[in-house]
Amino acid sequence: MDLNFSGKELYGGFNLVASIVPSSALKSILKGVKVEVKNSRVELTATDLEVLVKCILSAKGCDEEGGIVMPAARVNNVLREWAGNEEVVVSIESGNCILRSRGGYFKIAGEDFRQFPEIAMVNTRGSVEIDGEVINDMIGRVIHSASTLKARSILCGVFVRVLGEDLIMVAADGNRMSSIKRKLSNPDGISMDGIVAVKCLTFLQRFVSECKGILRLGIGELQVCFAGEKGEIVSQLIDGRYPKYEDFIPKENDRKVEVDRIKLLSGVKMASFMTNEEYRMVKFIFKQGKLVLSARTGDVGEAELEVAIKYEGPDFEISFDPVYIADALKVSDGDTVVMEFGVGDSAVLIRTGYEQFDVVMPLEMK
Repeated sequence: MDLNFSGKELYGGFNLVASIVPSSALKSILKGVKVEVKNSRVELTATDLEVLVKCILSAKGCDEEGGIVMPAARVNNVLREWAGNEEVVVSIESGNCILRSRGGYFKIAGEDFRQFPEIAMVNTRGSVEIDGEVINDMIGRVIHSASTLKARSILCGVFVRVLGEDLIMVAADGNRMSSIKRKLSNPDGISMDGIVAVKCLTFLQRFVSECKGILRLGIGELQVCFAGEKGEIVSQLIDGRYPKYEDFIPKENDRKVEVDRIKLLSGVKMASFMTNEEYRMVKFIFKQGKLVLSARTGDVGEAELEVAIKYEGPDFEISFDPVYIADALKVSDGDTVVMEFGVGDSAVLIRTGYEQFDVVMPLEMK
């Protein structure tokens, strides 16, 4: 069986799926990429047993059916060097894979593609459609708030909910929360939700940059599937019930501050220079027309910076982790942001864009 590809397309697809291959695995076959010809198309598949990625390529010579598992790292290195070649031929012969292109060939031992593990997709509650670029943008605006502590596995993912014509994503780590909502096509009125692993979503961002277009999203009891014309991603969901995030959104915020996003981000970053890992705190002192950012750390130094704001209420002060505030400001799509405060030392609600906000808990002065 001889399959003819352009060097660029073959390397692009192979490199994409190979990036999910684990660097170490109990079974050698998991270190490979399955190349399978069926239904007159070539499917490249890789998995780490949590996430399965499939990429569909066009090629000449798809008259027969069959396949092989190629060692991912070794073949990827070869294809990288041949990515600029007009044609790369992949031949599958008796358990070997032969790669031919201008100037030479490689004969590489492979494994039986029929032994390659699959993540069988369970029944979902249906599927909805949304542009891949929209999902990519949504992930980028909330993922910074997901927990990185394995002990809190539920918060180590992003809560994804389909409700009516809305797709909602929420991430939280106990100290902050990010939420975004966008419209999608849901003519059947399907409702579904699940906690999707950060690893799956970061890979999805790369996937949609390579495979643009509409994605079909389906969420089952145990798995989530993102499928497009050029491939799909199937991932195990994080088991557990996500907290009622609506309860953590501050209510009755009677103190509202409007501020230039770039100026505030610059001030927060500069104030953070006078903090350290053990004492990462910046005091926000709000006065009519200005915000004073104050940081003081015994073995580092101190700083005081002023930022112009729109605020007419009584003076008050509150302290935050500057990294959390900066993360929220970085993903905002507006020139200005609105910060809303309730009574006492309640969390701040930062409106960072249309149907998009971050909630950050304050720090207690030590």
